[in-house]
Amino acid sequence: MEITAAERRRRRRRVADENRRRAPRAETLSVPGEQARIPLPDQQQSPTPPNQAENASSGNVAAESHEVLSPASVISHRLSKHVIADQSKRIFWPSILSRLREAFSLDPQPAPEERDMVAMQARMIRQKGLHPSELSKLQVAIDAFPPRAVADFLLAVFMKHATDVFFYFDQSQMLADMNELYTDQYSPLRFDPAFICLAMATFALGSQWTPLERPERLESSQQKEYLDVGSVFFSHAKALIPEIIERSCLRSVQAPFVLGVYLMPACAVGTSYVYLGLAVRKALVADLHLEVDDHSMSQRDKEIRRRLWWSIYSLERCTTTKLNRACSVDAKIITAALPSQCASLDRSQVFDNLQCQIAYARLIKILDKIAGSGDGSSELGWLPQSKWEAGLKEWKRSLPADFRLDHFRPSDLCYRAVAHLYLNYYYAWITIGKVSLVTVAKNKLGQAEFETSEASDKAKKMASSCTKAARKVLRLFESLMKNRKITRFSFTDFQGCSIATIITLVSGILERDSGYDARVEFGLKCLQRMAIGNMAAQLGVRFVEAVQTITNEAVAKLERVRAISEDTSNMNISSGYDEWTEWLTMQEDPQRREQASRSGLETSSGGDHRAEKADPWRILPVISPRGAFTFSASRGEEIVGVSTASRDSSHLDSTMEPWEPFEYDFLSDFRNDEQAFLMGLTGLDALDFSGLTV
Repeated sequence: MEITAAERRRRRRRVADENRRRAPRAETLSVPGEQARIPLPDQQQSPTPPNQAENASSGNVAAESHEVLSPASVISHRLSKHVIADQSKRIFWPSILSRLREAFSLDPQPAPEERDMVAMQARMIRQKGLHPSELSKLQVAIDAFPPRAVADFLLAVFMKHATDVFFYFDQSQMLADMNELYTDQYSPLRFDPAFICLAMATFALGSQWTPLERPERLESSQQKEYLDVGSVFFSHAKALIPEIIERSCLRSVQAPFVLGVYLMPACAVGTSYVYLGLAVRKALVADLHLEVDDHSMSQRDKEIRRRLWWSIYSLERCTTTKLNRACSVDAKIITAALPSQCASLDRSQVFDNLQCQIAYARLIKILDKIAGSGDGSSELGWLPQSKWEAGLKEWKRSLPADFRLDHFRPSDLCYRAVAHLYLNYYYAWITIGKVSLVTVAKNKLGQAEFETSEASDKAKKMASSCTKAARKVLRLFESLMKNRKITRFSFTDFQGCSIATIITLVSGILERDSGYDARVEFGLKCLQRMAIGNMAAQLGVRFVEAVQTITNEAVAKLERVRAISEDTSNMNISSGYDEWTEWLTMQEDPQRREQASRSGLETSSGGDHRAEKADPWRILPVISPRGAFTFSASRGEEIVGVSTASRDSSHLDSTMEPWEPFEYDFLSDFRNDEQAFLMGLTGLDALDFSGLTV
């Protein structure tokens, strides 16, 4: 067949390969030891490695007549695996329209309009190239990358200590990507803001745990150890957040998640809460909360989606519960299955914590129900609490047989993860019983608005369970402290120890055994150690110390009133004996007996008056945490200590008038807003003010 002239022209290359001229290479960005090549804004061709030049020239000629790809569009095969899903599969019109055709018994062949709709939306969601200002920020971030040895160390510390019960990313993939970044100057990862942001976030969080890797032979240098070196990495990661918000990849979900965890010790209620919320929203947009029914997606990718979702949701839900914040996601909309075994994924993880992930997700599902009833909507009395108790006990029984701290060496990667599982388990018991504990303590202090003379047996039982849970939390911290597993950069640790110590203090109003003082002293010592170098945590310690002063004063008041009651009782017994002898004398004298009968009513009234006057509970005000100290969050002023009168030992001296009103009204806030006060009692709303941190 004769070839036409037009076809010959179309086949013939206008310029031979040896004579083809390539565009100038891009300006170079430096990573220590390597060169990253990012094109100038006015250059439209992606950098091409020399060993790929021939393939690029022969295979991509057609690109000359199409839109030129930006550096951000160059995605390697490995990088493409992190894309949430083929965006065309997220277009619901084809399936809806095909169902309509089927319902109306029409030809299943789509109409041209339907095909146009798919193509139009695909163009709408096409990834755009980086703006020159974005390229500039990316260059600054790459320049700030640490040397390879430091990066490897921080990444190893992150996986060993920061992973805990969560799944942040495929660890083997992250190690491979980091190696590619440092060894391949043409790696597409250098042009991916989501990866650079995630890497910086990983370095920042890993730097918080470096004190745990300090060899015992080296002395601790507080000047270096307590500097927040991670803030350098965080500043670069934060600058890239706007670039990744609109990106449809798992890294755009993972980066804010890791940043939220990094910020928890510094600002759990503020910035950390926002970043975790961003991670949740990105996960919802990516449909990570839904079970995927896509046969084209590998089981490994499906499992990564499930694990990432349950890690983000579980941490965010647990944190909102502890901080008394509203639930962000209704559990009813979640259809994603819990994490499960995946051999291809599990065997490649440096720290395989799958069982911890599963146990934590199941525990948070129970805690979500417990916390969800805190809005007062439940009218089932004690029934929900009985179900929660049964659920918690079943959860503990279902743990693997070796999930006990005494089965792990302190050096085991799972040691802290298992400790945190039990910590949150005991916290769930505290959440169930803290209202009952306050009610019983309030009853004992004899507040006037409580008409019942004694709390119910069920309330006492729940208060006892709450107290026991707090004791077990402190025992956990004894193990962590003994094995050098305590660090200042752990919101979970500080918050758990704070609540356990305060619950112990409040329960001390009811009863103080021989180990009470030792438990309180240890709790404060542990908090003080975690608060070193962290002004916000130091504020939290001061709050716990203020609660200690208040509870001590309340107990002293109770003891004084009890002593007064005993003296009054002894006086009444002595007076009764005198009246007894006088009555016997009157029985022998009829005239005096008649006079006594006429004055009996008056004598009876006088007795009632004395009884009323001697009632110690009618005049016993008690102290309030709110009255104990003040704090100005807007000016960042430090907490003002308990008033001089409360700290003065003479305030409790026996020379005080027995009916002198006490300065404070303990638990008075309970009248107005029960839940808000309970959060203050546990120390949570006092451990984070605007502009300050936990």
